[in-house]
Amino acid sequence: MKLCPKCKRRTGDERCDNCQLVFAEYEQRKQEETAQVYKLISSGELEQAKDLAQTLSNEFPDSKGDFILLISNINRDLNIAGKYRQAKEQFDQGAYENAVLLLRNLKAFDPGLSEKLISLRRRAQRRTADSGKFEQAAKLFEQEDYDAARKLLRQLTGGKQQKDAEELLAKIDAVKKGLLRGVVDSAGSNFFNAARERLEALIRQFPEVKQEQAALLALLDKRRKISEKLVAAAAKAKQEKRYLEAKVLYSFLICQDPDLRPSLLPKLEEIGNQPAISLADGAPEELTALAELGIMTNNQGLLQVQFQEAGRNSEQAVGIAPVLAVFPAPADQPSQPVDINGEEVADFA
Repeated sequence: MKLCPKCKRRTGDERCDNCQLVFAEYEQRKQEETAQVYKLISSGELEQAKDLAQTLSNEFPDSKGDFILLISNINRDLNIAGKYRQAKEQFDQGAYENAVLLLRNLKAFDPGLSEKLISLRRRAQRRTADSGKFEQAAKLFEQEDYDAARKLLRQLTGGKQQKDAEELLAKIDAVKKGLLRGVVDSAGSNFFNAARERLEALIRQFPEVKQEQAALLALLDKRRKISEKLVAAAAKAKQEKRYLEAKVLYSFLICQDPDLRPSLLPKLEEIGNQPAISLADGAPEELTALAELGIMTNNQGLLQVQFQEAGRNSEQAVGIAPVLAVFPAPADQPSQPVDINGEEVADFA
């Protein structure tokens, strides 16, 4: 004997003798209708799923408790779906922290809705973290820690932070280019020490510059070593009272490398008028090849770069003036004789 789920009477195992309900068909239809409820839930049609579940709770009274529990879960998902829509609006407006708060501790009955909640929550949390990273990067930018700022900014992808990050990265790139222009300008003006100091500062802020500007760095290193050798040679010449050589070297270094002027000018002043310094005093074979050293002179034998010192009179300037290169006058070349009335007469022109 079996209890009929519809009329509640004892009857046969396959069919109710009172209401003629076939039990197998009854269970089959209940399963199909219940599956339809879950299908509506999965498609997001929660209101329709709720209405159908309420109808089925009356049509299948033996499973009324199950349908009541199902309706309760649907009601909860309806409430969660509303919060999801609010959180989505906050997320779209860039209020990521509000979105995280709305989605906190929400667990949906519907697996599809639950997946949406988890996805949006993670995205909002990531955007919130990105916002913190951008603020930190902005502070590093103000502190001129550009390399650390770039590392944070490059982690920001998507959303409002990505656009802000791209703008700040562009500013950092502009700073880098401006500093590099300063290095090149200093080198172009022969301020090699200043150029190297600026380049080293640039490398500290932008480490990749060391590789990008390896050729310039090598050139400045070579230039510094040459200057150090020439300074040492000039100091030795001065110590050994070879004043001509010392004054030539000091003058050359000051003209070619203005950075050395403050340190070398006093040494040049010490030499002053101690000897009469003239390249004409030396034997021709002992004269320094000035052009090969890069020392350029004008037609009077003066260096092309002149000292312009405020507060010095002419007598003081003479003692520290650049070397006067006076070369011996070349010998006259013999002239060809002139034929006058058949006689060769020397041309004295």
